[in-house]
Amino acid sequence: MKVRWVFTILTVTAVVIASLGIVHTDTMKAQKAEAPQASGTAGYELNGQLVLAGKTEQLTLGFNPQTAEIIVTDLSSGVLWSSNPMDRANDTIAKGIKKQDLNAQLLLDYVDPLNKPFQLNNFLGSIQEKAFTWKQIDNGVEVTFEFPKAGFTIPVLYSLKDDVFSATIATDRIEQKDKYRLVNINLLPFFGAGSILDEGYLFVPDGSGALIRFNNNKSIYKSYDERVYGGDQAIDRPELNGLKEDIRLPVFGLKRNDHAVLAVIHQGAYQAGIKAEVSRKNNQYNSVSSYLNMTEFETNILMAGSPSEKLVVRASQSLAGNRPFEIRYYFLNEGKADYAGMAERYRTYLTEDQGVVPFNWKSSVQAPLMLEFLGGIKKRDTFLGIPYRTVEALTTLGDLGMVADRLNDNGIKNLSIRYEGWMSGGMKDQVTVSPNAERKLGGDKAFRSLVQEMEQKGIAFYPVVDPVSFYKNGNGFNKFFDAAKNISRAPTLKYEFLASSGTKNKEVKPWYLLKPESVKEAVDRFSESAEDTGLKRAALQSIGSLVYSDFRRQTLTKNETGQIWEDSLKLAATRIEGLSFDHANAYTFPSAESLTSVPLFSSRFDIEDEQIPFYSIAVSGLLPAFGEPINLAGNNRTYLLKLLETGTFPTYKFIASNSSLLIGTEFDSLYSGDFNLWFEDMTAQYKEINQAILPVLGLPITEHEKISDGVYRTTFSSGKSIVVNYSEKAVTVDDEQIESNGYRVR
Repeated sequence: MKVRWVFTILTVTAVVIASLGIVHTDTMKAQKAEAPQASGTAGYELNGQLVLAGKTEQLTLGFNPQTAEIIVTDLSSGVLWSSNPMDRANDTIAKGIKKQDLNAQLLLDYVDPLNKPFQLNNFLGSIQEKAFTWKQIDNGVEVTFEFPKAGFTIPVLYSLKDDVFSATIATDRIEQKDKYRLVNINLLPFFGAGSILDEGYLFVPDGSGALIRFNNNKSIYKSYDERVYGGDQAIDRPELNGLKEDIRLPVFGLKRNDHAVLAVIHQGAYQAGIKAEVSRKNNQYNSVSSYLNMTEFETNILMAGSPSEKLVVRASQSLAGNRPFEIRYYFLNEGKADYAGMAERYRTYLTEDQGVVPFNWKSSVQAPLMLEFLGGIKKRDTFLGIPYRTVEALTTLGDLGMVADRLNDNGIKNLSIRYEGWMSGGMKDQVTVSPNAERKLGGDKAFRSLVQEMEQKGIAFYPVVDPVSFYKNGNGFNKFFDAAKNISRAPTLKYEFLASSGTKNKEVKPWYLLKPESVKEAVDRFSESAEDTGLKRAALQSIGSLVYSDFRRQTLTKNETGQIWEDSLKLAATRIEGLSFDHANAYTFPSAESLTSVPLFSSRFDIEDEQIPFYSIAVSGLLPAFGEPINLAGNNRTYLLKLLETGTFPTYKFIASNSSLLIGTEFDSLYSGDFNLWFEDMTAQYKEINQAILPVLGLPITEHEKISDGVYRTTFSSGKSIVVNYSEKAVTVDDEQIESNGYRVR
């Protein structure tokens, strides 16, 4: 049966723009008076110009059958968002292959059998070879790019739904027929790019979030290129190359003049990366995009320390992970065309598309306070001169009851307690599969009694469970069968690294990662046991912040691990009423009651111009978010101001015993963790924070702006705002003076 695909020519303005290809981004606008109208079934293409591939009340999608370019028209503003810069023919900076990249919708990294790297774009590898085909799909177009010389086939789908433009790589139909292996596929690398004549910025989700301003004269620095949810944790790394924040949210975006676009990696985020590049690096454009990673690499040191020491690089299989790679683009105009508007749109996406249920703030009469306590830790001891390891009780179950009473007596009513090392064996012992408490802390009976006591007092009590880190055989898990494998197919060993040198800390024993299926078993067993014993809350550690492959013979990819994580957390949330996650990635949000140690800073890479609280804005009014412990911060006052600026709630980390007990343990860095010594300062700081945040408690942030160096204003949905002054001198804002290291709420 012969099918005739139906198209309608776009407006005359769009056709002229596409055919000329020289219009600057300021003039990338279609006529707003009338939207393109479909004309029954009489569509056709004209001289290779744009044809209408999709249309909603908000957007139209144009496709060029000769160049495979696409243009999305935002009908509310008339602004055009194109896959390729329209004035690229005039770029005098781009040379050679970089010039041809500007014509591409796909940029490929691939290797030969010896891991020699190559690069290719779909313009040279497919379009000029006349090796691509296209067809209409539901409100969109599917384009299949064949790369005859490299042996690749990559299908890409573009479609519209309501206010969303979606670009998808159909990974299940990717073909690799030759000797080469795909490493990365960068999808729409120049979508919406701003030129040297435009004003605006690129948004990257580095930690809390960061801005890279257009044309910032930082082309000499390394471009931004980071993996979503961090690198693959199953890969063996001989050393740590610098401290940096991970990407916790699968988003990016850009503001171009008076308009903006937010991109959300809707599917395939676990194997995604985000790249951002400024003008004058390789061309005259400022661009941000995402790529699908399919091949990982691992560097192994053979015969380390010997004269014959050498490095060997091994590559994994090239796999997409049984998930499409889909990016959704949302277009923002007028007062919403900035990073706060992007965060607000992402918050809507979380509730409408991901099913995140906003926390119920109605019963909250105070700002939440989170206290973290260490229970039992391993410590060396001797008996008759024979060394052995025992559990040192730092905070007993009875101690926690007294802490709760003391805080309640001091007027602190909205309390959460996060309790580590409570389980049998203390910190870093067997994988926890049931709520069995360490005997030296009080034992099972005292634990169950404390759970009931906390519930009666209205305290959110979160025993911490780590179903990922594997320290010791037992409870049905064995390192020979249950540890994840690295690319060399050896069990993955994890190390603590020294911040000073980036080398492995030999004083701390390494540990393994449970293979993903075993993590699922551990979560299932613990959550089922918790439900049976009436434990209503728990803090799940590591599973919310780490994602990794299992490089066994039949590799389990990060995308497949991510699906296991999601399924496990979804089931656990049906059994345990309140789950808390530390350093939480976005996939935890649908299952979360609260988030701890949320990112409040970026990595401050050289290419970045400013850190922003995108993460905090996105979760504000949605989930209670707590910061890192104030008492461990280098500057308590500065960190307190950061909490106010971002609407983040305070956390402290303590032990109930004397800090001298930490001497000789790997936790001796908790130098400021004595609860009794900190009590007065803590209560005073909390009451100050509570007084400032209470008027905006539970409200989403709607605006955030930098007033001047070190001075920021955060506005909430009620119209109230908090202005913080980090500078060393007083400033005047709205005719009101704010002292150095001070703030104002009005």
